[in-house]
Amino acid sequence: MKRDFELVRKLLLHIEGEQVELSSYTEEQILYHKALLLDAGLAEGPKPHYSSRQFSEIPDQVIIRRLTWEGHDLIDAIRDEGHWQKVKDWVKEAGKILTLETLKEAIQTLFS
Repeated sequence: MKRDFELVRKLLLHIEGEQVELSSYTEEQILYHKALLLDAGLAEGPKPHYSSRQFSEIPDQVIIRRLTWEGHDLIDAIRDEGHWQKVKDWVKEAGKILTLETLKEAIQTLFS
């Protein structure tokens, strides 16, 4: 499954308690991206549960207890839709691929 930073942003907002529209995403997409949030250290929770019956990149269950300090910092920087668009534009104009590291670089460059 491909990583979707729009979904990552929405999930961070959702975990913080904001109302966001997730109905356009499948349950599998949401579970996969929640696991990515844990992998990236943006959220805390137990290790995702994967079915023992079959190999799959999609976990059966992901529990997120809270955002980490870094997760809060990231969503604070891109909460505003205008800021988020500026970050995406900066990444595109710089000819870079949108990764967590380039996202942080864009935030540092644009908002520091």
